[in-house]
Amino acid sequence: MSTNAAGREDGESVPAGSQELPPRKAIAITAAVLVGFFVIDGSYVWAEHPPAWELAASLSGFAGMLVLQLSHSFPRLFPFLTRYRYATWVLQALLACIPIAVFGVAWGGMIVFLTASAVLVFPAALGWPLFVLCAAAETAVFHHYAPRWADAVYAGVESVLIPLIVIGLSRMSGMIGQLHRSREELSRLAVAAERLRFARDLHDVVGFSLSAISLKCELAYRLLADAPAKAQEELAEILGTSRKALADVRSVSRGYREMSLSGEADAAVSMLAGAGIRTQLQFDCGSLPGPVDTALAAALREGLTNMLRHSKAERCVIGAGVHDGTVRLTLANDGVGRAARVARTVSDGGLTVLERRLAALGGTLAHAAGDDGWFRLEAAVPLTEPAGPEPAARPAHRGTPDAASPPAPTPEVGHADLVPRAAALITLAVLAGYFLAYGVVTASYGLPAGRLIGAVFCLLMIVVLHLAESFHWRMSWASRWAGTPRYVALGLLALFQLVPYLLFGRHWVGIPGLLAGSALLALPAAAAWPAAAVAIAGCNVALYAVGNGVQDVIYETAYDVICALVVFGLSRMAQLATELHWSRAEIARLAVITERLRFARDLHDLLGFSLSAITLKCELVRRLAPVKPVRAQAELTEVLQIARQALADVRVVAGGTHRMSLTTEAENATAMLAGVGISAQVRLECGELPADVDTVLATLLREGLTNVLRHSQAGQCRITAERTADAVRLSLVNDGADGTGKAVLDSHGGGSGIGNLSTRIQAVGGRLTAQRCREGWFELTAEVQLKTTG
Repeated sequence: MSTNAAGREDGESVPAGSQELPPRKAIAITAAVLVGFFVIDGSYVWAEHPPAWELAASLSGFAGMLVLQLSHSFPRLFPFLTRYRYATWVLQALLACIPIAVFGVAWGGMIVFLTASAVLVFPAALGWPLFVLCAAAETAVFHHYAPRWADAVYAGVESVLIPLIVIGLSRMSGMIGQLHRSREELSRLAVAAERLRFARDLHDVVGFSLSAISLKCELAYRLLADAPAKAQEELAEILGTSRKALADVRSVSRGYREMSLSGEADAAVSMLAGAGIRTQLQFDCGSLPGPVDTALAAALREGLTNMLRHSKAERCVIGAGVHDGTVRLTLANDGVGRAARVARTVSDGGLTVLERRLAALGGTLAHAAGDDGWFRLEAAVPLTEPAGPEPAARPAHRGTPDAASPPAPTPEVGHADLVPRAAALITLAVLAGYFLAYGVVTASYGLPAGRLIGAVFCLLMIVVLHLAESFHWRMSWASRWAGTPRYVALGLLALFQLVPYLLFGRHWVGIPGLLAGSALLALPAAAAWPAAAVAIAGCNVALYAVGNGVQDVIYETAYDVICALVVFGLSRMAQLATELHWSRAEIARLAVITERLRFARDLHDLLGFSLSAITLKCELVRRLAPVKPVRAQAELTEVLQIARQALADVRVVAGGTHRMSLTTEAENATAMLAGVGISAQVRLECGELPADVDTVLATLLREGLTNVLRHSQAGQCRITAERTADAVRLSLVNDGADGTGKAVLDSHGGGSGIGNLSTRIQAVGGRLTAQRCREGWFELTAEVQLKTTG
């Protein structure tokens, strides 16, 4: 195993999510640390030269303790033992305590694993008191066999430090697994929240219009026979309502795509100039956070829509600026004669939705007519910094449709911060424990006060430099160690570790494991593990050279390896916990964007067709009413059916259960084309299709017919679907092509119309073409490869 088995390529800071320490690697590190501790304690047993049967019994005891500890640290590793975890803890207690009567202090180190297991096995209310009791028991054992104060203090530190290491490695790997699962749940909740908001917008903007169309169709149907003039008035209102609803569908569909205030302002100038409205743009707000940018862009778009729809403005002023931490958008026009009508739209349309979006960001929306004859709409949103520290690798986003309108669920301060905070605290506690343990060892040599202070200062600098390396991605003061300065810091750490051997001789041990651990964290892949090995070997050669015994060197070497693995594993998992914590919001944001694009596509594809059909049929009914009232009533019946289906489609789009049938769409197409006087030939020979392909081809047929009805003067239309061995081909041909015969196919990013369909076809492995096939004829063709089974 190497540092870069987890994905590290260089010594730079790792972007969020790019280096993950999967549970199996956490298990490997923890197991290696446990084995290391067992080896150290085993060496003391071996040094007692026990008889063969005692040595065999001790090896069996070590193996049993290791298995039990792994089952407590990683419950899923041995599911059978996990079911009896209280009994296994009791068994571990027997294995940890009884052999002390035979091996004495050589076996006393086994109690630390019992101490760690108390917290891992039992609830906190019982586990931590047992932790204290076991730590006190181990200290008492060491004090009994080694009564010197230094040995007792060192044993007390170790009795807490080693269990914390085991608990930290065990719990943090579990916390990482929980974070993986929780961010998936967060994404699901974010999508569900966005779906609810979308359903509310559909109801506010489109649902009312469709309900009004249904009611007025029923009224017009009854009036056609007895009061044709009144029926004509109702039909005119139906036409107006359907056209407005179609415009609203396009507006809502566009509103769920990426928006920015600057882009909307530029587009507004061009649009207003085309409408003959003189526009003054006062725009100075710089770069805005994504949610604020999107919400203000939507406010500008809705304000312009209301102005164009309800006023007769000749002049318009658009202003945006930042004052006192608040960005303000102002839209003013001189069409105040219609201001009262604009104000009424607030209660039943897009401005109501905007008020909610701005309120979710802590903002406000105000609109009123002034005494100067101008109508003003003002949106204000505070610019607030995110609470709490952010890792340097956390990406910043601007101008994207964010989950904050209203905000998708994001990690909350307090509860959600618990995992990364706990991970950091465990790492800090372990580093403090190492400092105390080695400080006690240094103090036990009886150095004069001045030399002792110097030695402790060197220990402190080793810990501080390693701390800067471990948390360089989190702490603002440590961020300066990114890049080459990190190698300088590693060099300084090596100096504070090695030079004291010359100053203090055999009275200096230092903390070689922190030097090796820093090398693992800071250096590139090819150098990390060799450098760590060289650091440990060099320190222990120096330890031997200044007069320490071979057994001390062996013990220190094993302990240094364990220390390096511990600080590397804890630092990596602390970093990963923080990265995963912050990446949850990013994943939720991306999930919401994906869902919004689906909303926009489905909204345009389903409701656009229905509203276009309603508009065309209502125009037909108006022409038929005076001369063919019976035929007009039949057409109104179809309009009513389409309106009811559109209302059902609203629920389908918002609910996310969109499924369409090519056969059903073809049948509806035949009836609709016949109703508007277009001769239709339909031939479907494709059999049963996969659900996703069936839905996409049905959507293509609906959108293609919408374009035929809206943009051509077709008299004939042919719909053909054929199936080959591994593909299905749908063709829609009509004789209403314009002089160019061109189609819009350049909106591959998820726009509306044909470009949107091109994106959908590509998503199921197909290809969409639109071309002029012969004089006056236009052909839209989709070919989709079908997946073979078996």
